[in-house]
Amino acid sequence: MSQTTTPDIIKIVKESLLKQDNEPRTKNSFWATDSEKMAFDIYHAWIGTEPTNPMDAEKLMMFSSAKMIELAYVEILKDSLVPPDPVLGQHRIEIEREGVPITGYLDGLLKGVIIPLEVKTFYGDYQERELLAGKPKTSYLKQLGIYMDAKGADTGVLLYVNRGTGATYQFVLRKIRDRVYQMNDMIVDLNEVYKRWAKIYNENIVPRIEPIPDKKYKFPVHEVDWSKVPKAKIMAARNNHAVYGDWEVLYSPYKDLIVEREGTCLGYSLDELTFIKNATAGYSTK
Repeated sequence: MSQTTTPDIIKIVKESLLKQDNEPRTKNSFWATDSEKMAFDIYHAWIGTEPTNPMDAEKLMMFSSAKMIELAYVEILKDSLVPPDPVLGQHRIEIEREGVPITGYLDGLLKGVIIPLEVKTFYGDYQERELLAGKPKTSYLKQLGIYMDAKGADTGVLLYVNRGTGATYQFVLRKIRDRVYQMNDMIVDLNEVYKRWAKIYNENIVPRIEPIPDKKYKFPVHEVDWSKVPKAKIMAARNNHAVYGDWEVLYSPYKDLIVEREGTCLGYSLDELTFIKNATAGYSTK
């Protein structure tokens, strides 16, 4: 009896996700999720530069799984939500502020009083401690605030879901004045966000002038006060496992391009490692 060939499901999933991620996207507006993105990333996404560091299949699987959890919560709450657009499937916003176009999609809109709902997932002890301390990510609050501004809402709800345990956290964002919102002691001023976007739009996107990266992949080793760097980061640098720089660059789809613009290299050179080891000698006993 011949055996049936078993398909490689993991391979099929990875190939499907990579194909979807590689489909061309046209960016002709600022997205509600762009509030804290680097100007460099926004610019290159807008002009259509191909990412030098696209997400790999594993990361795409993680994001896809997170999105499915978010959609599951929206489905659970559907009786409490205004039905979404039958064609788009979500509540779309399209506004103009400071002369620039802004678009986005709400996860949900609570029935009765206009209250936008945004669902996010997370994983890890550090993020859980931040949430227990009442400190959700400011980028998420700004995203929710943009939806509130677009809908003329005085209240918005941010729901966090732990992907590992299912634990949920709810945060309420309230309008305190025009385009300014508050959650506990955290203030979200969208006027600052909109003015920053207008600056990027008028000074970079329209004239096609690449902005200088506002974050560093690698801080110049001679300029770092190594006595103030955490031991774990010193160890990683000494072993060339990770460079000491701005974390945002590590997650940028244009990381290699930023490295090129810095005129440096990935990781540390031999000369840089020698300097770091001399500058941090005896760090583990301090």
